[in-house]
Amino acid sequence: MGRLNQFRCEHLPKYDIILHVTGGGFFAHTIASDLPFLTDWSRATKSIIICPEYDLLPEHRFPDALNQIHQIYSSLESGECGALLGFQPQRIVVTGESAGGNLAAALCIKLGVAQRKAGHHRNEEEPPAASSDDANADDIAPRLPDALMLCCPALNLSLELSPSRVVGTSDPVLPRGLLSAISDAYILPDISKKHPLVSPYFAPDEVLRLFPPTLLFAGSNDPLLDDSVDFNIRLQRNGIQSELRVSHNLPHAYWGLGTAGFPEARHAQEECQQWLKRQLVTCEEDERI
Repeated sequence: MGRLNQFRCEHLPKYDIILHVTGGGFFAHTIASDLPFLTDWSRATKSIIICPEYDLLPEHRFPDALNQIHQIYSSLESGECGALLGFQPQRIVVTGESAGGNLAAALCIKLGVAQRKAGHHRNEEEPPAASSDDANADDIAPRLPDALMLCCPALNLSLELSPSRVVGTSDPVLPRGLLSAISDAYILPDISKKHPLVSPYFAPDEVLRLFPPTLLFAGSNDPLLDDSVDFNIRLQRNGIQSELRVSHNLPHAYWGLGTAGFPEARHAQEECQQWLKRQLVTCEEDERI
């Protein structure tokens, strides 16, 4: 960033950011259905919503969308985009639903791996980095977001059976046949479906320990329920402030149903707003200390 641009950015107003990654099975975006509740989030938290239209199937497979989300987040986190946006990003919360939840969680894993490689969270027993490359990486590794909120995230694309996948085989939004088709289309044959950036469910503990406070939403009949339950437990065991909220009588990816008159989804949206406000206030208080 040039000196002039840096000067301009330092004098721009600062706003909190909610970086929302839409669902749609990696082959569509759900911005139209997400817009009503995103507007509510913005109003409740006084934050700016950024909702990227990442590249989709069939032309773009893993890791194209993840790399784009990572590039956008890194630009926000570093402040490099301030002059373009007209404001300086402050605290950043990342949210995502379904396939967007996959990308949001994978983003945190990608950032966590970079942090570990850069030496930000090196184990005390490990020797310090000696190469200049490591020292440079230490300067540029972006921090993880201030909080993470996911709804029915597709955390495991390996298609292994679980009780919820059996019970939810006929889910009206994500039947088993569609889940298999999405997984096969998104992942190239030579890439393991258990790679942590493909399936965040399989991320190692040393990376999960770096996660921000996390809130997961799931449906009682969602075929992906078990994955969210297991992921929440692993985060908690690794010392992360993680919560799981399960809504009854709702299909997969139900955030947008709150504005359609579904009381359970409307209640979930109220919980979203309250949690987002708490996280942003907590981050602000931490910065003052």
